[in-house]
Amino acid sequence: MRRLLAFFLGFVAATPGFAQGPVGLFSAWAQEAGADVSSIHVLTDGVPSHRLDADRPLDLASNSKAITALCVLSLVDEGRLMWDTTLEDALDREAPAATMSELVTHTSGIGRDSTQLRMGFWLNETQPRHAHVTDIVLDRNRQRATRGVFSYNNENYALLGRVIEMMTGQSYVDACQSRVLGPADVSATLSPRFGAYAAWGGWRMSMKDHSKLLWHWFGPEGRVGRDPLALPHVERAQNSYYGLGMNYEIRERGIRMSHAGAISIPFGPKTGAYAVVYPFGVVSAMGYDVAVADPKRFHALSDALEQALSNR
Repeated sequence: MRRLLAFFLGFVAATPGFAQGPVGLFSAWAQEAGADVSSIHVLTDGVPSHRLDADRPLDLASNSKAITALCVLSLVDEGRLMWDTTLEDALDREAPAATMSELVTHTSGIGRDSTQLRMGFWLNETQPRHAHVTDIVLDRNRQRATRGVFSYNNENYALLGRVIEMMTGQSYVDACQSRVLGPADVSATLSPRFGAYAAWGGWRMSMKDHSKLLWHWFGPEGRVGRDPLALPHVERAQNSYYGLGMNYEIRERGIRMSHAGAISIPFGPKTGAYAVVYPFGVVSAMGYDVAVADPKRFHALSDALEQALSNR
């Protein structure tokens, strides 16, 4: 990791025109990844501090999952659901033995992920496929994942999307607009390209609004940010957890929360988004038009940004 970070910082230093600040660091990273479009918005103590093309709406890909998780959290806070509510009770039909907590943390035992082979066929659809994926999961003879063990699967969040629709009597979008986006004073729409993936990867918004959304909910005074480990989470490695659509790293200064989303349709569109909530009161939301999947690249970027942003 140190060698990767040193290489990354060396690349930035050798790239003409890039300042040694967060915008320059991210721009160099995105350029090296092959991006033609890149956007970043940084909030420091809730106030905009750095930006690049931050008003451009971009697809969030799997960073959409946090919106879904927050919507479920709101239903728990309202008393309409409990974290131990079973999928069967929430949908009022026979379903695998999984709870809301297990679905939101990808420990439900549901799998294998049927969406991976189908997403290309659902491209450019604007209506969420939550009900369709729910039928696929519930009609499956047996599940191939292990309950209680983390296994990242879009189906978990498609099922949560369907639960939101059933429990509220609203569309998924309307429910999330009123419960998640509205309180943060931000706007978003479903992507015209990826709207079918709504609950697991279909939202589109500007990085300006994405950073505000993250600050409101995951910032130090946010509903999740105040104590993320008091809410459903699963340990993935030492000092590393997955919670409400975000990864949590226990670090010396506190909990660093982040998530990277990527969609890569064969012979079709690519997109990516990365968001980090630092434990010293800084949020950075980034979007770009390539799909980056290597965790080491994100760790290197996050560490480099942390160095730049912590010296404020």
